[in-house]
Amino acid sequence: MLKAFETSVNLQNWDLGRRPTLLAVSGGVDSVAMARLFAMKGYPFAMAHVNFGLRGKESEGDEVFVRGLAKELGVEVFVERVDVGGYRRANGISVQMAARELRYSFFRRVMRERGFERLATGHHANDNLEHFFVYLYRGNTAVAWRGIWQEQGDVVRPLLGFLKSELEEFLVAGGWLWREDRSNGGVGYLRNKVRHFVMPGLDDFAKEFYGLSMRKQQTLRGWRAQQMGLWDEHCEESDGGVWVPSVYLTLADESYWVDRLMGMGFSLSQLKQARENHRAGAKYEGVDRTLWVGRGGWMVRGKVLESAVAHTLEWIDGGVMHWGGYRIETKKVALNGEGLLERMLLESPDAYYFGMGIESKAWVVRGWVNGDRMEMFGGGVKKLSDVFVNEKVESFVKPFVPLVVGSMGVLCALGLKRSAGYPVLEGDSMCWELCWERL
Repeated sequence: MLKAFETSVNLQNWDLGRRPTLLAVSGGVDSVAMARLFAMKGYPFAMAHVNFGLRGKESEGDEVFVRGLAKELGVEVFVERVDVGGYRRANGISVQMAARELRYSFFRRVMRERGFERLATGHHANDNLEHFFVYLYRGNTAVAWRGIWQEQGDVVRPLLGFLKSELEEFLVAGGWLWREDRSNGGVGYLRNKVRHFVMPGLDDFAKEFYGLSMRKQQTLRGWRAQQMGLWDEHCEESDGGVWVPSVYLTLADESYWVDRLMGMGFSLSQLKQARENHRAGAKYEGVDRTLWVGRGGWMVRGKVLESAVAHTLEWIDGGVMHWGGYRIETKKVALNGEGLLERMLLESPDAYYFGMGIESKAWVVRGWVNGDRMEMFGGGVKKLSDVFVNEKVESFVKPFVPLVVGSMGVLCALGLKRSAGYPVLEGDSMCWELCWERL
């Protein structure tokens, strides 16, 4: 096993012996075998583990096991505990998607802060064949036959050519333990159904398919690099989702963006319909996300499983509240006798300033409701829907813009516009700062 592992790694020219690698280690057979192989080869590495807390004592046991493994191997381990449920609700995505995003966010942060150039995951040949059947079932034959990428940017998968049974035999022969995740025994997810009802007895085909998929990937690397460059150049994360402009859809190879968006949970027929639909506001519901057709492209964002409800905003110095993925804070600011001038200097894209006395009124933070109005500077009242149009806010973004609302109407729409209410006046010695950040 060790010799086969060394040969496989050398063929990829990853130079794992020179540059430290961060290993994603769950405690399962694949990641534990990967850590043992790295240690036996003397490759420099550290381990990263995420405790999702979804399986109670079993999750705690996984963390204890991984910490013990790191101590035994004499390597550093980074552990993160995350709130999957809270993240899922805040971003409107499934538990699986939330766990994946939290996991890779943690890995990326460790890599950035500690200088790791590569991340290694323990995907093996059986995972690769499961991937084939899952995408074949979804109708995406191109992704099915390509298989799991063995190298994807700074992520490498050194065990992709090995069967799970080979990894188990390797650990048993060494007298080494691993952890079993009982949730893998369920059949609630498509991948688990494939694993339990399709995969048994197909180890020979898994090996054969590994060779087929690697040859396919070799022919796709140059094309894929070009297409990834186009995506990175034109598409950007925005308002909690991904904005895909029309110009990108025109320039890019359709098979690439179809592949990418099908990977986000949309069907081929949905994407074809969206391509022909130019009606702004049209939407298509995927597995975990919604695709909205906008005036200049598409917005792909997580489904809103639970709408953010209205919360009371209390004007407390240093007070903090959360709404819809935003952290909102209120502070008192001393103006030192330079009221209006100081306010103008303080104004920023992520803060508004209001005169004292605002704390005596009742305010709530909520989303947009048809009929909302705002008092404008210079006089007059304008419908908030018209403000959104002027600010070029797409229809699918409106419900997610935090509004501070009171009896006078909308005080402000965070990040877009504030009303004329409660201005800071010249000569004021104090004012209130309302600031926010998107989490």
